[in-house]
Amino acid sequence: MPYEINNKLRGPSTLRLTGIDTTGALALSAFSANVGTENVSSVTITSLQWSVLPVTGTVVITRGALVVATLYETGEWQRDEVNIANTSTGTITVAITGGGSAFLTLSKQATYNVETQGL
Repeated sequence: MPYEINNKLRGPSTLRLTGIDTTGALALSAFSANVGTENVSSVTITSLQWSVLPVTGTVVITRGALVVATLYETGEWQRDEVNIANTSTGTITVAITGGGSAFLTLSKQATYNVETQGL
């Protein structure tokens, strides 16, 4: 199954992968609920849940060219106020090998284009 991104305008985004899958390099704009309104300038990973096959399964998370996490077996990491990497403006790549699933919650910084109306 391909990966799935759910974006909330002025709120968090989630990224879910299952099976043996990779997202490829996701630009920050992939986490915008509406690219015409929401301009995402940085994304931080605030929580992770994963479960992969023992021995053969891994989840590898990369920001830009830097591998920031290699995860095995089953676990979770939740730090709402802490970024998992120092590179909040780099692309995000998540890859699962061996089979399993991963769920990431992402906080984002953005500016918004809002039309103004005259009275």
